Amino acid sequence: MNLPKNGVARDIRHFFGSLLVFGMIVCIMYYLTQYEIPNSNRDLLTTLVGMLAASLAMIIAAITGSKPNELEEAKKNISSLQMKIDMLVTQKDSLENMVIKLQDDMIDRLLLNKALEVDNKKCICGENSCSCKGE
Repeated sequence: MNLPKNGVARDIRHFFGSLLVFGMIVCIMYYLTQYEIPNSNRDLLTTLVGMLAASLAMIIAAITGSKPNELEEAKKNISSLQMKIDMLVTQKDSLENMVIKLQDDMIDRLLLNKALEVDNKKCICGENSCSCKGE
């Protein structure tokens, strides 16, 4: 039988192993409710049941398919993406400032060019300073 190599087989083993341990815990709990435990074995049995009950959270996580590292990986991924967003916003602001400065420079150059053009304009009569005022 060929098992996939991408971790699916491991997940399947974890699932069935967790189901087995969960079934054992249920059987032990049923046994404890039906039969009386002798005082000489009570401490040992309560220790074992406590250890099994402590692992119940991991068992349920394996049965439901959630992995304990997924949350940490997701947090790291979100943090990385947030840093990239912050960097892109900074670059966008910088580019906006460059465009605004370019627009201001272009407006200043056009106004200066028009002002020089008006100052250097000769009258219709051909003189630089005349009293006809273009008539």
